[in-house]
Amino acid sequence: MTMRNLIRDSGIKRRLLAALREMSTVSGDEIARELGVSRVAVWKHARELMKLGYGIIGTPKGYRLLYEPRKPYPWELDVRSYYLTKTDSTMNVARRLAEKGEKSWTFVIAEKQTAGRGRFMSKWVSRKGGLYFSLILRPNLKLTEAGKLLPPVRSAIMKTLEEYRVQGKAVENGVYVEGRKISGILIEVAGELDMVRYAILGVGLNVANPVPENATSLMIELGEAPTLLDVSRRLFNNLGTFLKVIIKVRNDDSG
Repeated sequence: MTMRNLIRDSGIKRRLLAALREMSTVSGDEIARELGVSRVAVWKHARELMKLGYGIIGTPKGYRLLYEPRKPYPWELDVRSYYLTKTDSTMNVARRLAEKGEKSWTFVIAEKQTAGRGRFMSKWVSRKGGLYFSLILRPNLKLTEAGKLLPPVRSAIMKTLEEYRVQGKAVENGVYVEGRKISGILIEVAGELDMVRYAILGVGLNVANPVPENATSLMIELGEAPTLLDVSRRLFNNLGTFLKVIIKVRNDDSG
């Protein structure tokens, strides 16, 4: 993984999409003046959005937005995040970022993983259509207290499922629906006995992805899956609510 593979937040993309959603047609010249960039820069960002699944077309009067992918790209979220269309494991990427000093409450999200993993190095099959992410935290905890992070993560997942009228049950490092696994949690920490330097919380949630025979997904439970963007927004919000009740971020990281 190199930093070039990370899709980062973009103020220009946020404002361009806001304009496209508000108006039927957006003039390239007008949006360039409004954003304080060149028309070439606007085209560059529009082209990048098209490659990521946004149905943007150019007309003689300007750009039009026909459809959206509804995926958790950084500019669609209210949290600090990075996105990868493909990676080995978000845990690996998050750990490298954490070692480089990335702040607390940074999410690393992947469309699919080639080497997703669970506890004891078990494999977590991460096909396209699921939600796979790792959250970097720098909590004010001792290394022996790292287990305190697990219950709020499970609660956040179950609260999110409840919002879709799906009843989940926490079992160790996973959440199940009627005995079938719908989500897995992995926590890795680095530090000394008296202080956690950083913690990486990895979550895999089956949404519309193919799952093993003994597992389930929101698609299976509901008959029609919500968008990954909607699930992400709800789950990330719930994680913030539940985790901030349990832990405090150290003063050296405002998060």
